Amino acid sequence: MGSLSDWVAVISALLALASFVLSWVVVRRQTQLQYESLKAQMDTDVLAWAHEAIDLVSQGVALARGRGAVYGTNEFPRMALETAQKLSAAADRGRLFFPNEAPHAQGQDKETAFQGFRPPILDAVVFTCSQVERLDPAISGPDEEAARFMRKCRRLLVSEVQNAIDPRRRGQMLKQLAMGRMDDKKSSFVIAAELGEALEARYPGYLIQRRDAAWIAAREAHARGETPA
Repeated sequence: MGSLSDWVAVISALLALASFVLSWVVVRRQTQLQYESLKAQMDTDVLAWAHEAIDLVSQGVALARGRGAVYGTNEFPRMALETAQKLSAAADRGRLFFPNEAPHAQGQDKETAFQGFRPPILDAVVFTCSQVERLDPAISGPDEEAARFMRKCRRLLVSEVQNAIDPRRRGQMLKQLAMGRMDDKKSSFVIAAELGEALEARYPGYLIQRRDAAWIAAREAHARGETPA
C-alpha cells in the first residue's frame, strides 16, 4: 500500500480532474446559451425585416391589381414610385442578414456588398421592385400577369425566411437558406432562376447573366461547398 502522502496526491489529482470536468461542462453550457441567445436575437431581427419586406411585396401586388380602379391616374405613379423605393431599401437592408455569395466570382467592379451573387431571398425583393418599376401608369386596368409574378416572389420570400429562422437548422442558416428545405421539390435557386427568366422574357435585357441550367448547377455546387471544375 502506498503512503498517506501518495493517497493524498491521488485524491487531490482526482478532485482537480473532477473540478476541471465540471468547469468545462459549465463553460460549454454557458457558451451554448450565449449562442442560442444571439441566434434568437438574430431571428427577431430577421423577422422584423421580413415583416416589412412581405408587406411591401404585397403592396406591389395590390398596385398591379388596383391600377386604374383602386389607384387613380394621379395616385398610381406616386404609389408605384414610393413602393419601388421602399422595396429597393428593404433589399439593401436584407444584405445585412443575407450577404451575396461567392463575392470573388462576379461583380468586382461593384461595391463590396454588391459583389457576387444575390441569395434567392433577396432576389424575391429585387425582382418585385423591378416589376413595380415597370408597371405602366398609362394603362388603365389591372395587370394580372404582374400580380401573379409578384405573388410568386412573395412565396419565395416567405419560404426562405422560414428556412432562415427554422430552429431545427440552428447553426446552418446560410447553408440551408441557399439549398432550401430538404423536402422541397425545387431548390430555391431553381425558383429564383425561373423568376429572373420570367422578367427577362417580359423585359429583354433585364438580366446581366442568364439563369440557365448551368447557372443553377454552379450556384447549387457552390452552396454545397464544391469547387467548380
